[in-house]
Amino acid sequence: MTFDLIVFGHLTHDIIVTSDKGIHESLGGVATYTSLTAAKLGAVVGVVTKVGMDFRDEYLEYLQKAKIDLLGLEVKMGKTTVFENSYDEWGKRTQRLLSHMEPIGSEDIPAAYFNAKCFHFGPVFHEISYDTIKLARAKRILTSLDPQGYCRERGPNHVVELRRWVEAKEVLPYVDILKCDETEAEKLTGTGDLGKAAKLIYGLGPSIVLITQGVKGSILCYEDALERVPVIPAEKLVDSTGAGDAYAAGFIVEYLRTKDPKRSALYASCVASFVVEGVGTTTLPIRGMVMKRLHAFLKRSLEIKNSYH
Repeated sequence: MTFDLIVFGHLTHDIIVTSDKGIHESLGGVATYTSLTAAKLGAVVGVVTKVGMDFRDEYLEYLQKAKIDLLGLEVKMGKTTVFENSYDEWGKRTQRLLSHMEPIGSEDIPAAYFNAKCFHFGPVFHEISYDTIKLARAKRILTSLDPQGYCRERGPNHVVELRRWVEAKEVLPYVDILKCDETEAEKLTGTGDLGKAAKLIYGLGPSIVLITQGVKGSILCYEDALERVPVIPAEKLVDSTGAGDAYAAGFIVEYLRTKDPKRSALYASCVASFVVEGVGTTTLPIRGMVMKRLHAFLKRSLEIKNSYH
């Protein structure tokens, strides 16, 4: 089997606490949302991850049903990585890391995965060794990184706080595609000017830099040029959880197909627009749905542009 995408990172058990709906538990993590989205879009996907003996059978069955290859999933002694996300009545989140599974190293990659077109690294809390990323480059595999888990530290009472990723200069020369959100971009570079941040990250090694900004769209930097990518409107906004991971998956899948960064970023924006319309992974789109919405958006944009001439 030839794989399009292998996603690295801990599958997590998420506990969501809200003031109005009480407690809800679900499967989470970058690896979860990215792999499920890419598979739904038609990619052949595997994961490299570690979970504890407490990992729920229903989660495994869900991933298998979605046709995610689990050859790289190891069940170990100890506890699965668990996050508690508490939201107050204004929607502000406090995140706590309650348990953390052991790290993922290059020795954990199944031999069959080295024929993949792309490795996407999505750490949630420092679990992926830097040598694993460097190995992907050595094997000439397209290397993609979402660095959110490298920008976190655990403070008092297990509360997760953002910090600057001081080892970025060591790792980014081995990365082809870097995707982060605006807060992480500021932590990586020390500047809130996202155009400047994208250029600074680009200068550290990645050939493509993507900075997502939620409802404000995203910024794309490639070939030393900046492009602003519009947000594709969703029909409704229900839950933004996993939207950034879906964006990354959409970009990778389309980039593998076209090698066109701008087209792939638009496609990614459209994929994310579906994800926010439901809870979790309930509204993941297939390719036909994405292309239909994207074509309609581009047609409307052209009509608006022409109306001013």
